[in-house]
Amino acid sequence: MSWRTVFFIALLLSLTPQAVAQEARPAGKSVLLLLPEDTALPAMAMLVASLRSSLWETGDGPITLDVESLDLGWASGPEHTRALRTWYLTKYRERRPDALITFRTDAIQLTLELRQELWPDIPVIVLSEDERLWEKHPRPERVAGLLLHYDMRATAELALQLLPDTRRLALINGASPWERAEQERMLRDLRPLLAQRGLEFIDLTGLPLAELLERARTLPADTTVLTFTFITDPSGRPFVGREIARMFLSASNRPCFALHDTVLGLGFVGGALVSYEAVGQQLGLLTSRVLRGEQEEFLAPLKPAPVDTLTLDARALRRWGIPRDRVPPGVRLAFDEPSLWERYRWWVLGALTLSGLQALVAGGLVVERRRRMRAQAELLERQRLEKLAEMEARRNLDQLAHVSRVAALGELAASLAHELNQPLAAILSNAQAARRLLNTTPAQLDEVREALGDIISDDKRAGEVIHRMRALLKRGEPRQELHSLNDLVREVARLLTNDMHLRGVTLQLALAPSLPAVQGDGIQLQQVVLNLLLNALDAMADVPAGQRQLQVRTASPGPGRVELSVQDSGGGIEPSRLALVFEPFYSTKENGLGMGLSISRSIVEAHGGRLQAESPPGQGALLRFVLPAAHTESSP
Repeated sequence: MSWRTVFFIALLLSLTPQAVAQEARPAGKSVLLLLPEDTALPAMAMLVASLRSSLWETGDGPITLDVESLDLGWASGPEHTRALRTWYLTKYRERRPDALITFRTDAIQLTLELRQELWPDIPVIVLSEDERLWEKHPRPERVAGLLLHYDMRATAELALQLLPDTRRLALINGASPWERAEQERMLRDLRPLLAQRGLEFIDLTGLPLAELLERARTLPADTTVLTFTFITDPSGRPFVGREIARMFLSASNRPCFALHDTVLGLGFVGGALVSYEAVGQQLGLLTSRVLRGEQEEFLAPLKPAPVDTLTLDARALRRWGIPRDRVPPGVRLAFDEPSLWERYRWWVLGALTLSGLQALVAGGLVVERRRRMRAQAELLERQRLEKLAEMEARRNLDQLAHVSRVAALGELAASLAHELNQPLAAILSNAQAARRLLNTTPAQLDEVREALGDIISDDKRAGEVIHRMRALLKRGEPRQELHSLNDLVREVARLLTNDMHLRGVTLQLALAPSLPAVQGDGIQLQQVVLNLLLNALDAMADVPAGQRQLQVRTASPGPGRVELSVQDSGGGIEPSRLALVFEPFYSTKENGLGMGLSISRSIVEAHGGRLQAESPPGQGALLRFVLPAAHTESSP
């Protein structure tokens, strides 16, 4: 005797007949629902709620639904049946039900036995999963109902459509008598499919829980798992099917399919799921018709109940990587909520596009900045190299200019020596004369003083010649100073005075008064004047004596400009050679280097001016340069 039977008997004995009789029968109809399992199980709870709601909606008045659990998962046998009969007889003595409702083969059989002993004339509404129940004779009277078919074949076909590479089908089931009976029926449905598809069958039914979980972890890769229930294991130990399902799904390495909609969402892929809400509604409708006295076909075979639907869990499809295009038409997709990617795809794509554009723009700006920085660095480097080249060119020009000055002074060596000999000879002569005058008696001091004055004057004259030569021979860094062009011309003219005298050249200076000053290196500008004058002297070498005329003029041709022109009376320059006279190493002289005018033009251009040559017909050659004035004040 089980502990539940003992508890029922003890409770029955503790109740007095008066206490039982005090329970008032509720108004309206009364229905007693006998469940095979615990009412707290999800499937049972859903069925009861749906049945109660359907009875209230479809009944002609208030219908009381009493629920009792037969606890067939934990207890069975004659003693259990007698205890239930005693308990129900006592409990419902004053509340005789108007109908009984039950389902599942073993519960139906027990209910019919209880009705025969308790209330043989009340109708019974059943939901049976075994059509053979109606094949028994004699058929039970006043029994109407529906046929519930757990469609494992449809579930297997759905699984094979979703997983076409399946080569093995594994079946999970418990070990209770009802589970074994259902397994036989399911295998009858599956065998034709297994033979048709050439599938291997893996029987995982009736295993202890630990062994079942271990087998679930090591299933072959091409296996698909079908599950039914797991009420008890081979030892008769009862389990809660929902919890066993959680454990099995956690252990299984292959996708699993089920037959109960109460486990949908735990991780099963889906199947031909029985809706226990629909079961309750169907039973409620049928019960209401029976209570209204409608003529139900009590002796006819049960009608199929449309309470199952092919349903899939969209989340499980994604988990097992099953493509959506394999889902057959008409199959319901549960939990088909769009993923974060599907829900915010356009937002994400927009954000990514915007981020990409920003990155592209930022990249472009970075590239442009680097290119600009590289260009600036190249420009600075080019400017640095140009500056170095310019400095080098200036250094070379200074060297060439110095060499040119030395060469020019070399040409003047005879003239300078003659110019120095004159004051030196005069100094000697005056010194000898002064000594003679001092030796006379009385000494002629006044003549001595005059002789000494001449000596001093000749010495200064010789010193000035040497000073001019040293100035032109001096080599140093170019200096930017203010100069009077007239003074520069006068100094050069004085230096060449003796040479021009020896060559029989008449110099005509026409220096403009109040000429603006120029800024630059005085030595370089004097070199330009010296080169122009020497070239003019050389150009007149073939001119007969007395016709050698050299005209030097300064002028201000316009605001902020100063001009120097040198014109000789020589043969002039052929027009075709005017463009060549400034080219380096071009010379019309037999021993000339051809660098004088080239250096002069470079010096003038370095001072911001321009040097040009002309050849007026019958008037010799004319060379002149124009320099920018340093300021508007007139030169002294």
